[in-house]
Amino acid sequence: MQQSGPDSSAKSSSSEDNSKTSQSTAQELTTKHSATSLVAIDLVLTLGTLFSLKYLLLQIPVMWTFAGPISLLASLGVATWRLKQNKESWRELGLTHNTSHLNLILWTLGALILTILAGTIAASLAVNLLGSAEPVSTQASDFMQNRFVNVPGNLPVYLYWIAISWIIGGFTEELLFRGFLISRFEKLFSKFPFPVVFAVLFQALIFGQQHMYYQGLTGLVETGMIAIISGAIYVLSKRRLWPLIISHGLANTLGMTMIFLNGPIGS
Repeated sequence: MQQSGPDSSAKSSSSEDNSKTSQSTAQELTTKHSATSLVAIDLVLTLGTLFSLKYLLLQIPVMWTFAGPISLLASLGVATWRLKQNKESWRELGLTHNTSHLNLILWTLGALILTILAGTIAASLAVNLLGSAEPVSTQASDFMQNRFVNVPGNLPVYLYWIAISWIIGGFTEELLFRGFLISRFEKLFSKFPFPVVFAVLFQALIFGQQHMYYQGLTGLVETGMIAIISGAIYVLSKRRLWPLIISHGLANTLGMTMIFLNGPIGS
């Protein structure tokens, strides 16, 4: 009667190990493919809402003032839903205060100063290189001239726009562009070198494009540069959103206060 020897047992064990390794590799590839698919779905649904809803609203003249805020809030709702579907939260993307108050103040002041400087320099360069900062259409020109016409000296209207500036600019835009889009693009480009760089640049491009419909190409350059600086600060501050939310709100408040006291810039 023939008995299996040590060599036979070793071969069997080796075969089983190879089989387990192959199964593990296949599972890892499947998991990565599934994760990439989920990220792609997140981006398609969120950005699809942002672009399509704004486009539709801009076809209605009386909705020009509200096209941006409505499309942004709707997109934020979709992004929140996708996070819940993926068992994630805004807290994981940086909507948490886990540092000292001094650290928060320093990052906020740094973000405020750097974004204002970046926007000012980028706008100046864009005008010099691309020409006068004219809106993209007559409708956009009318919108720009009349948007804040009732703000100077009108406290209720001023407070209304301050609230909008914080809710839409400070809160919604930072969560959506810096928090959500950077995290999604970083995962989408995970196989590329320096995926976070691609993530920061892509969210900045979209952020600039969202301002282009009424600010023109120079507006795209200016707001795009602000978004690059904001994205870099988000990454360097260990993915904290509060410094950016507060600095963005403060920058908008400064601009609105100047209009309230002195009238629209350039008037």
